[in-house]
Amino acid sequence: MTHTTSAPSVRLLVLLVALASIFLLLATRVDAVNPPATTVYVVETGDTLWEIAEEISANQEDVRAVVARIRRLNGLDQATIHPGQRLLIPGD
Repeated sequence: MTHTTSAPSVRLLVLLVALASIFLLLATRVDAVNPPATTVYVVETGDTLWEIAEEISANQEDVRAVVARIRRLNGLDQATIHPGQRLLIPGD
């Protein structure tokens, strides 16, 4: 027995995919227009990503989440940083 898909089902699927694509494009565009607030921090000798994250984390905020945001903002695969390195730090 073979299963055939009716034309209205295919049209509905195509419409849903098109709408999802448009939504994703618009969401990306909004982020590009309104990027998250950041500041630049220049790493000093002895600094660690954990200590920097502790300094900027809000009260009761998980420092691991802040480290993850800093790594994501800066495209860091690891938490290793070096003196003189410029890091984008998430703002409020």
